Amino acid sequence: MSQYEIIEKYTPILSKPSYLIVGLPDAGLVGVIATEYLIERLKLKEFAEIYAPTILPPISHVQDGIAKSPIRLYHNHNMIVFHSWIAIPSSAINVISRIIVDVAKKYSISNIISITGLPIQDRLNAEKLNAYWIANDYNTAQDLQKLGLMEKFGDGYIAGPYAPLLIESHKNNLSNFVIVVESFLDLPDPEASAIALTILSKYIGFSISVDELLKEAEDIRDKIKGLMEQTKQELPTYASNRPMTYA
Repeated sequence: MSQYEIIEKYTPILSKPSYLIVGLPDAGLVGVIATEYLIERLKLKEFAEIYAPTILPPISHVQDGIAKSPIRLYHNHNMIVFHSWIAIPSSAINVISRIIVDVAKKYSISNIISITGLPIQDRLNAEKLNAYWIANDYNTAQDLQKLGLMEKFGDGYIAGPYAPLLIESHKNNLSNFVIVVESFLDLPDPEASAIALTILSKYIGFSISVDELLKEAEDIRDKIKGLMEQTKQELPTYASNRPMTYA
């Protein structure tokens, strides 16, 4: 019996090249803030839910009075967003990475792009947040190096939800890279998400203003403080008390 199923409302038709943007809760909630903003600002359509009751906690996300799976898929003409409304238990992250790869294969995705935070000391006083890339193959790395939108991460470690995804996607010959932006560890960081979205828009070639994201930073922090509390409980189990990404 499969550990999950994809329940579709309909099958989206995507133009090429196509992209799967992944937003999972981890350091600073950088990825999920970014993907939620994408969903709202680009008016992405929800077309599927992921059901995985054997690996996820018994939590439903309630929206407009309707209970739904906390992991859902959204799309526009050339993009699918894989968005989680709950923290992913460490015991589930390997299966989640395989689900993401299966989604990419099912919809013939050209490139998987993940977004995460790199916790730094004295984040509150940082005048500039740096952005880095981590790729899963040499060709993707070369392309990112040429574009010059971010610095190469270099040597270090990545742990948590995106670490197995890099390996699983490589095993399946899928291009995958992670946008890594300096951030808070256990506070929601919309400013870091705004930087990631600016990079993403330049890479894919769409227009998005992050002004509202920056303007509403405090409201966003209040809105998702519950998700941050969930995620803080999982963070230590991802990397033995180390941050998600570190040099």
